[in-house]
Amino acid sequence: MGQSTHQIATDIARTREDLKSNIEELETRVKDATDWRGQFRRHPGAMMAIAAVGGALLSALIGKR
Repeated sequence: MGQSTHQIATDIARTREDLKSNIEELETRVKDATDWRGQFRRHPGAMMAIAAVGGALLSALIGKR
């Protein structure tokens, strides 16, 4: 075997820290992407257009009954 037990343990610990960091970054990105208030602050015009189109579609679907 080329690696000692200590080297393997060190590699495992480093990999765990890297994974933890990546997961935390992913959680932050998902929270930012799904925060509708934040999206509205960054893109108010697009959010208003989406709301208008969604309202029109909903009205068209409900109005046909």
